Amino acid sequence: MKNILILGALVIIGAGVWYLFTNEATAPTIEEGIQQQEGAEGIQEEQGLLGDSVETTDAEAKVFTVAGVNFAFDVNEIRVQEGDTVTIQFESTDGFHDWVVDEFDAATEKVRPGTPTSITFVADKAGTYEYYCSVGNHRAQGMVGTLIVE
Repeated sequence: MKNILILGALVIIGAGVWYLFTNEATAPTIEEGIQQQEGAEGIQEEQGLLGDSVETTDAEAKVFTVAGVNFAFDVNEIRVQEGDTVTIQFESTDGFHDWVVDEFDAATEKVRPGTPTSITFVADKAGTYEYYCSVGNHRAQGMVGTLIVE
């Protein structure tokens, strides 16, 4: 009887740990993620933020606020000028995510909702680059955006 109680407790603890470290049980379908993204874009368009959600802290630095949901970013395109110092203020509003652009060795920490993070880098090469979430297969599921350096 004692062994059965211990086994039951271990199963419950294991299930709790699994739930905390995976969001698959609560992750929306791809269609739901697209709907969430479209809803966020609508709000941004109303606020004049889509594609240009930038705050300028001085003449050189540009700060963008980006949120990650399952499986999309709320900002699909970021435009900066070559030589700009860029700060990405990133937070997850749903799930476990990060923000990465390989060409500038720029990557935020991987975070859960309620734990914002940021990365600052210099966009010193003109071109079009993909930014993405490096968690699991999120990139393959469409969690990508475009960084344009003009």
